[in-house]
Amino acid sequence: MLHIIAATLALSDPSAVVETSIADVLADPERFGGQTLRMRGQVDACYGFVCSICPEDMTPATEEYRRCLRISFDSFMSEEDRAGPSDARYRPVVSRGMEEAFRFSVITAEGVFDPSCLTRRPWPPEEPVDDIQDEVLCTDRATTWSGLQVRAVHRRLMSNDGLVLDGRYGSLTLASADISTEVQAAYRADVALYDDRPITEAMAVLVAEEASFKPAGQEAHLCLSKVDDAPEWPRREMSVWAKTPNDPYYCYVALKNGDGWRVFSD
Repeated sequence: MLHIIAATLALSDPSAVVETSIADVLADPERFGGQTLRMRGQVDACYGFVCSICPEDMTPATEEYRRCLRISFDSFMSEEDRAGPSDARYRPVVSRGMEEAFRFSVITAEGVFDPSCLTRRPWPPEEPVDDIQDEVLCTDRATTWSGLQVRAVHRRLMSNDGLVLDGRYGSLTLASADISTEVQAAYRADVALYDDRPITEAMAVLVAEEASFKPAGQEAHLCLSKVDDAPEWPRREMSVWAKTPNDPYYCYVALKNGDGWRVFSD
């Protein structure tokens, strides 16, 4: 009964923007149900099935997903688009662009909060849920704070220093001299002639310390510097998949192709 009273009070002015913190929302989710919230936090790698916002002071050494909220960004659809068929409202390309723009950044954003996947109870609540059959089941990427519109970007982090809450991705290390030579030669033969990005002399070939998605020796990453000097190269696999303008390099994937290598552009 108490959570119904709290929800009723929260919905008394659903049009108002409530400024709060991630910690306060996690402490009492139903108090904020249905409200448009303004919060500040650090966006993680935001890739694949994990997109979260966490406390600003969280680091890779202290990251803990239970202190974060799953999020999705607004796709900037017009009112006309929103009124169209439901299958036309999903814009994955737009969503990915928003994720790339704001991942590994500290932002202030506004969006609507739905506590269902935190409380495991339907929202808005109509009556106390005692029957386990009425428990809410959520998918891997079910969001609680959605339709985010970013109001400010306070700080951008290199991907090496950002949060990666998806544990499937491991560490990178420099490739052997043989692999490095072959991959760089493949890049110059297949991609460099058509690459409209500025090319510098600084490049590195990296491989996963422990093969995760491809057998060892079958996949590598060629990274090129955006600056004159060699930058701090990516240390984690996520850095080469979750691309961000914050990094001083860009990377291509290279796959073993018979006796040689093939480098794939974006």
